[in-house]
Amino acid sequence: MTSEELIDELRNRGVMLIRQDGTLTEIPPDFLETATAFCIENGCSSIIYEVYDPQENGRSKLTVTDCGFAE
Repeated sequence: MTSEELIDELRNRGVMLIRQDGTLTEIPPDFLETATAFCIENGCSSIIYEVYDPQENGRSKLTVTDCGFAE
């Protein structure tokens, strides 16, 4: 599965990003590109997002690297 497919699958399952204030927001269509660009612009190797999965009723982490890999 590619990183793009993973993000699409998460979006289709209703997984939401958790903002710093604790509110939930949808994963935007350009999420992977934006996260990758953020890493490159800020010189970091990866960025970690906290996400909420309604099917598992819990929180987990989503990591995006500076080369566009998501896990």
